[in-house]
Amino acid sequence: MRRATEKLKSGLDEICARLLQGCALGLLCVSISAASAQDAGQRQNMIVGIGVCPPWNAQSGEVCKHSVETVVTSFSDRLDLDPSKTHMMFNEGASADGLKRTITELSNKLGYEDRLIIYANLPSKGIDLLGDSNQSRQVLELWADHEPENAEMAIKNGIWISAPAFAAMLHTIPAGEVILILDTSNSDTIDPDLLESHSSNLDERPEALVTSAGAGQKANYSADRTIALFAKHLAAAFETTNGTLHDVMMTAAAGTRQAAIPICMDLKENMPAEDPEKNCTQIPEILDPAGLLAALQLPDLPEDVQN
Repeated sequence: MRRATEKLKSGLDEICARLLQGCALGLLCVSISAASAQDAGQRQNMIVGIGVCPPWNAQSGEVCKHSVETVVTSFSDRLDLDPSKTHMMFNEGASADGLKRTITELSNKLGYEDRLIIYANLPSKGIDLLGDSNQSRQVLELWADHEPENAEMAIKNGIWISAPAFAAMLHTIPAGEVILILDTSNSDTIDPDLLESHSSNLDERPEALVTSAGAGQKANYSADRTIALFAKHLAAAFETTNGTLHDVMMTAAAGTRQAAIPICMDLKENMPAEDPEKNCTQIPEILDPAGLLAALQLPDLPEDVQN
């Protein structure tokens, strides 16, 4: 009986030792994971806003400026950024040459410990490269004094850039993470893997892409046409939504989709000739294969404005 008791005690001691060891290892793994998440959350944020309302556009240049300022300010306020961490380019300042200068500055300034967030509000159009529909690409219409004769010549002359060329420029910036928000007048030719599948992609760098409208759709302005519709709802989401950046984007996407319904109906009734081939139903898309948006926890809102 005594021997059996001692054997049982020895067995229990061994089990307890293993459990303690397992707990220690588990806690170590949790600590490492928490530390990694904390490191990701503590990246230094840099916000770049790009806004272009060209002279031939029906909207005043102030509309694009208002959209960019509203979004960049919302990011800055919620992330408590120093003014030195924000950069905005408007109209004449958002030419192809101006963009190249900014990209060069960012390449020299940012490193792996930084997170680059870009919000671009500018017109775009799809072109058929080499006559092959499979080679259709979106062209970002940067500033020009006069509307180019066609997109192909504008690209050739370095006035506009294709979306893949823009992706290539971003891949020269050695930031640890990149979040690109494209609020354009036509996002149907955006490749969902624009950043990830590019030939110059930095495979080790996680990237996220948010477009303000889905395939075959156009991005609308607000009902009073003073700001881009997605910009308006993104700013509102920052002011009302707790949680992660993904939560904010989801709230902004839902608000944009709902608000676009009456705006679209009004466009169809009063401006039937406007962009007849585009669907004014607007459903933003969130493409985040690495889960960057869900990993970026935002500071809590004051209790009186929390959802």
